[in-house]
Amino acid sequence: MTAKSSDYGRIQEIFDVVTQTQRQMVELGFTHERFLDPTTTEDDLIAEGIINRVLRVSEEAGRISKDVAGRYGFDTKGASGVRNRLAHAYGEVDREILWQVIEEDFNDLLNSCQAYCDDFGLELM
Repeated sequence: MTAKSSDYGRIQEIFDVVTQTQRQMVELGFTHERFLDPTTTEDDLIAEGIINRVLRVSEEAGRISKDVAGRYGFDTKGASGVRNRLAHAYGEVDREILWQVIEEDFNDLLNSCQAYCDDFGLELM
């Protein structure tokens, strides 16, 4: 079940999780290499936390209404696919694909969140 009950709530959750993840990855210097092949317990724990964040974001993005998704470029089908793979793969996920989601799709999601809020005079906190 989704954590939020409205498009705005989902968009705020996506924005919060994505911006926090991006900021923390920069602060920690967490790289592609450390994500794909963690060599320490710390790196493994961080990578698993990032994977959980991708799950949270994909859960919310996959449940944005069809109208809002179409108007603001949220790929609900793609997000649901990522969510389902993470939720049902039980640890057998392709981290290279998830890195691409983090590097490419996270920025697209932020742009969509901002466009939605700009049109409705809402602020992302």
